[in-house]
Amino acid sequence: MKPIISKELENAIHEKIIIDLCIHAMETKLKKAEPNKDRELIEYYEVKLKKLFSTRKQLNDYLRKENTKVQEVVVCDDMFVEYPYYIRTKEGGIKEGEARYWKAALKLHMKNKLKKL
Repeated sequence: MKPIISKELENAIHEKIIIDLCIHAMETKLKKAEPNKDRELIEYYEVKLKKLFSTRKQLNDYLRKENTKVQEVVVCDDMFVEYPYYIRTKEGGIKEGEARYWKAALKLHMKNKLKKL
């Protein structure tokens, strides 16, 4: 069940999920490139990581201001994953929801995000 939230907040949750996955992928690629001592490739990954960290900080600040917390991934099956989140309301309640993704779609989102950087 998806709570009624603004499009801006929904997009911020989506972006945070994609950015976190991109950071993980870039860190993995950086670790694999370090033993090869390919300086140019290492610098390329570090620049991308710096941009991703900056974007994630802005998103985390916005989500914190909106009292929103995105939790760890839950693997549904071999094709789908869910990211539960909750939003604390001003009235004292909690709105819970989950962002459900197809794994292949997440990879495409990541690829497109990394191209834009």
